[in-house]
Amino acid sequence: MDSIDKRVAITTLGCRSNQYDSTAMEDFVTDAGFEVAPFSAEAEVYIINTCTVTHKTDGEGRQLVRKVRRKHPDSVIIVTGCYAQVSPDEVAEIDGVDYVLGNPEKDRVVECIKKGRQKNGAHVVVGDYQKGTPLKLRVQNYIRPKSGRNIRTRVNLKVQDGCNKNCAFCVIPLARGRSKSVALTDVMAEIKGLVKNGFKEMVLTGIHLGAYGIDFTAGYSVLQLLREIDGAGFDAKFRVSSLDPDEVSPEMIEFLASASSICNHLHLPVQSGDDKVLKMMNRPYSAQSFAGTVRGLAKEVTDIAIGTDVIVGFPGEGEQEFENTYDLLEALPISYLHIFPYSKRAKTLAIDMPGHNDPKIIKQRAARLHALDARKRRAFYNRFLGREMTVLIESGRDRKTGLLKGRTTNYIPVLVEGGDELKCKEVSVRLTDILKDGMRGSYD
Repeated sequence: MDSIDKRVAITTLGCRSNQYDSTAMEDFVTDAGFEVAPFSAEAEVYIINTCTVTHKTDGEGRQLVRKVRRKHPDSVIIVTGCYAQVSPDEVAEIDGVDYVLGNPEKDRVVECIKKGRQKNGAHVVVGDYQKGTPLKLRVQNYIRPKSGRNIRTRVNLKVQDGCNKNCAFCVIPLARGRSKSVALTDVMAEIKGLVKNGFKEMVLTGIHLGAYGIDFTAGYSVLQLLREIDGAGFDAKFRVSSLDPDEVSPEMIEFLASASSICNHLHLPVQSGDDKVLKMMNRPYSAQSFAGTVRGLAKEVTDIAIGTDVIVGFPGEGEQEFENTYDLLEALPISYLHIFPYSKRAKTLAIDMPGHNDPKIIKQRAARLHALDARKRRAFYNRFLGREMTVLIESGRDRKTGLLKGRTTNYIPVLVEGGDELKCKEVSVRLTDILKDGMRGSYD
């Protein structure tokens, strides 16, 4: 079969940075003359871009490989991403894998496609994790779209990769290496191309976005990057994916309060609301400083949505430590929670710590936080009932209802009745009802 006739399907597990990498690999594939197919379709090649943030995500990667091999016994299977980088031998032992590529080797997918199936076990190409994902792995077809690329209104824009921190629960630095930043000129050029091709919202993302620029010779910061973007007057909105609480300075809050193109939505992963646990986690802030940051943002930035991550049941978290976390989050103007039950993770500092919790206790604590999350979301949505809000309508409709779907600048999911002419446009919507996972709106 000629290469032009081969279909290649790519799927992504994990974070926005991984999603961006997968889109860049799609570009490599199409530039080489192959056709990109949906992962659910018949294809000659399947690329699985994995995550390794938890044992659960490792398991999801293994299950996906086995499922593909059962359904497509003659296909080429390439496994890449963070699971492949951290545990290449384990991935290579999964029945049906042809190639294991580390993060530094993501730009070699075409080479593997051309070689085809492996007869004597998986071929492993995994380089030094400190090299990380090459920053030259940039998305090009966003800027020069080709036929077949789905029209999208919101797009990930990776400006940073890697992490210099050593959080006790995290293995990602072993998968992505030290912090590396995309040059400002390259970021601005990519934004210009995206705006030219009609994208209305870009999500600035990285493995540790708050470290943007620290590797530059002259020094730089994520706040300087945001100021540069906001001052350029682009016809688009920009969403900050995530910042650590200690990275949101009074100057950052002042900037966000007046910025014209930066969305009023910020995700601040607290992980715990107890100072003892935070210290064990190697997190460089206190519960009190986190609270001050959240209250400062809520006071100064109009209608801001503030989300957070919480790890439940970290070693050393007893009943009182958990109650400290619960009470802190309950008292703060948090809009939503992402809850992660702690599980043992090889190659992390936490695995050898004393005080591991019983899984049943972790499950009970997580259930309480999920209930708190539901109340927080509903209370946040309730603030906007009856209000006119600007909603960016997406290119696809909601599968369950068939309604148009979109999000407000402060990240509220909204369903709206309307025709296809509203797709990929910003429209003014009156929010009329609270739903389980967002709100209902009307467009006149």
